[in-house]
Amino acid sequence: MPNSSTLSARLERELNRNAQLRQEIESLRRRCNEDDEMLTTLSKRLEEGTELQASLHMQTSGLQTKVDRLADKLARRDKTQKAEYERRIVAVVNERDILASKLRMAEASVERARAVEDTIKTADEKIRVAEERAQTASSQVTAVQKQLLDLKTDIAARSGQHDNVSDQEILDMMNKLNHLVQNWCVNSFRKVKIDPHRMVCRYEKIAALQEAKLLRKLYATFDTSIKIFTFQATVLYLLMPIFDTYFFGLPEELKGLDTAAWEMESLTTAFNEWRAMTYEFLRKSDNDLKKRCQVSQAKAQAQVVEQIFKTMSALTGSTISEEHEQTLSTLVEHAVSLSQVLGRQPATYRCFLPQAIDKDAIEFESTTMENLMDDQESDGITKDVRCIVSPALIKQGGERGEDMEVENVLVKAKVLCVEEDSDDDDSMD
Repeated sequence: MPNSSTLSARLERELNRNAQLRQEIESLRRRCNEDDEMLTTLSKRLEEGTELQASLHMQTSGLQTKVDRLADKLARRDKTQKAEYERRIVAVVNERDILASKLRMAEASVERARAVEDTIKTADEKIRVAEERAQTASSQVTAVQKQLLDLKTDIAARSGQHDNVSDQEILDMMNKLNHLVQNWCVNSFRKVKIDPHRMVCRYEKIAALQEAKLLRKLYATFDTSIKIFTFQATVLYLLMPIFDTYFFGLPEELKGLDTAAWEMESLTTAFNEWRAMTYEFLRKSDNDLKKRCQVSQAKAQAQVVEQIFKTMSALTGSTISEEHEQTLSTLVEHAVSLSQVLGRQPATYRCFLPQAIDKDAIEFESTTMENLMDDQESDGITKDVRCIVSPALIKQGGERGEDMEVENVLVKAKVLCVEEDSDDDDSMD
């Protein structure tokens, strides 16, 4: 059994523990009291918050009602203002359109006024220019009349005769021209290899040949067996402008002479005398005028040479040598000399290549053409000209320019013909 001291110790410990428990209980009671007080305080605050929330809810509801009323009022006002703005916009747009229309009408009126003013100015300028031209023309007419009078006086004082050249000399010059053209083509292109299928494409690229219908046919169905004849025809076509004008290579200030010649052109003795005397005057003019004429003529000749040179180089695809280019210059110079000799004669000489009138084909005409491949067995059969190898030369009038109704064919155009039905035969083959 435990002794009394042990029991006393246990009792004392229990008493101490009980004392501690009482203290803890007292402490917990105090805390509970404090918590009750705090809970009471929080409850009061919760009640106050609830009351405040209810009050705020009532205030919010009132404010929301006011906001809704204001929103409805604002929407109605916006609708009214929008309608008013749209009405004003429509009115402004209509007013703008009316003003724009008035502005366009005003601008049109201004433009018409300016056009009338410009027309008046243009008319005044044209009148002024016409008056100046009339004065210039009058001065030129007076000068030409004086020149003609001086020329007639000079010619009468010398011999009373023109510087005539016989028909035989002219024929010799024509034959030389044809010979020069033929020789130049032979020497330049005899050894050139030609692809017939490419010729028409090359031809179409050359602007200077686009009006030559007969040449187009030749190059479209290029025949290598007559290539030299074809090239001769091409060179002659490019030479013809030398003979198609009355005064080839005049300076710019004298171009009016050629224009006047075409305006006055008629088969009259008076016109022939004027033409011959004008050539004579230009040939025997003072050094300054003669030099200007020579420079202008040399420039025109060089242009013809360059055109033939470029055209034939493009057609044949070959490079023409410097020697052949020099020969070409001699050829063109001879053509110009022949043209001037023909122009100085009292009679009218016409050097030309036959042309198609109403259709593309040129029908063979025995009075002005000679078929180089003539076949006696084909007499009576209609033939078309295939290629023109040399030009024709016709003389109208007598040695002094009289009897203009008289016409003589001095040189027939040399041509190659094809019978009318040969194309059908070829197509059947």
